[in-house]
Amino acid sequence: MLETVFQLKHYKTTVFGELIAGVTTFIASMYIIIVNPALLSQTGMSYESALTATILVCVFSSVTMGLYANNPILVAPGMGINAYFTYAIVLKQHIAVETALGAVFLSGIIFLLLSVFRVRNLILQAIPPCVRLGSAAGIGLFIALIGFFNSGFIVVKTPFIGLGPLNSMTLTFCVGLFIAAVLTVRKLPGALILSVIVTTLLAYPIGRW
Repeated sequence: MLETVFQLKHYKTTVFGELIAGVTTFIASMYIIIVNPALLSQTGMSYESALTATILVCVFSSVTMGLYANNPILVAPGMGINAYFTYAIVLKQHIAVETALGAVFLSGIIFLLLSVFRVRNLILQAIPPCVRLGSAAGIGLFIALIGFFNSGFIVVKTPFIGLGPLNSMTLTFCVGLFIAAVLTVRKLPGALILSVIVTTLLAYPIGRW
C-alpha cells in the first residue's frame, strides 16, 4: 500500500529511511513549537493559544503536503515572518493584533488562490536564483543564531554580538555541534538523531537536558 501511494522505489527510498528522516525532521524543527508562541505572546496573544495553533497548523499542513502532494516536506510557521509580525507590525507600528491577524488571514487566502491558479509558480520562476538561495541561507543563519544564543555561545555585546563565557553548557554545545557535523559529513543514517542523543547524555550531568 505504501509503495502504491508514495512510490518509494521510484524515489529510491525505503520505509525505514523515511521514518528516520521524519524523526530527524521533527527533532530538528520542534523548536518552532516553543519559539513561535514565545514570539507571538509578546504581542499580547495568549501563549497557550499560540502554542495550540502552531501545533495544529504544523500537523495539518505537513500531513496534507505528504498525502496530497507526496512531498516529504515539513510545513510550519516561518521563523522570519513571525518576528516581522511581532516586532515590526504590532510592537513598532502599534497595529492591533486583531487587525494584523486579519491581514495574515487575507494574505493566506490570496496565496491559496495564487497556488490554485498556478500564478505562484510563475512568481517563483521570476525570482532570480541568487535571491532564492540567499533567502534560504539567510533563514538558516537566523535559525543558527537562535541556537547560538540559547546555548550561550554568543551574547549581546554593544554594538553587536560577541562570544559568551566558556562554561559547561557552551562546551557541551560545541561538542554536540562537532559530533553532528562529523556524522553528517560522513553521511551516517540518523546522524542528527544520534548527535542529539549523545549531546543530551552529555548535558544530563550538568542539569541541561
